[in-house]
Amino acid sequence: MLKEKLSYDGMTDEEIFLNDYKEYETGGTKYGIGVVDVYDEESAKTMAKRMKDILPDILKTTGMDMAFAKVSVSGDEDYYYSYIVPSDEKAAQVIEAAFGDKGVLEDGAYLFRQSMSRKKILVPAITAVL
Repeated sequence: MLKEKLSYDGMTDEEIFLNDYKEYETGGTKYGIGVVDVYDEESAKTMAKRMKDILPDILKTTGMDMAFAKVSVSGDEDYYYSYIVPSDEKAAQVIEAAFGDKGVLEDGAYLFRQSMSRKKILVPAITAVL
C-alpha cells in the first residue's frame, strides 16, 4: 500500500519535483526545495539522478537562484536516508558548507544516512550558510 502511495506514475519529472515544493529567500538569495519520497534505496538513487537532470530547467522555470531536491526513502522507519540534489555548483557549495563531510557525494547528489527534514534540518542549515 505504501509503495502505491509513493508512486509517481503518469507524472513528468518536473511535476514530481514541484509536487511538494517550497520557495525561500535568505540574504537576497532565492532558493527552492522539492521533496520526493520513494519506497526503497534503488528508487531513491534513480530518482536522485532524474532530479539532477531537471534542476537546471527548474531554475529557469521558477526564477530561483538555486534549487535542491530532497529524495528520501520512506519505506521502512528503521531505514531512513536522503539524497540532497543541488541544482548547480553554487548550490553544492552551500550543502558542503552546511553539512561538511556528513554527506557522501554520489553521482552529483549528497547521500545522508539520517533523516533530513526540510523544515527542521535543511532550511535552517541553508539559512545559516546564506
